[in-house]
Amino acid sequence: MRRPAMKSHYLEKKSAKKKRGFDKDIALDESNVKSVKKLLGMR
Repeated sequence: MRRPAMKSHYLEKKSAKKKRGFDKDIALDESNVKSVKKLLGMR
């Protein structure tokens, strides 16, 4: 899982519908799994 892009700034300008959408989990793309595990120290 990863954090959605554009979530951390300028929240006053974003609609309530868009901000609610940020609460949903986003799965990692299969091509990024290896590098994320390395960054987290899992390998």
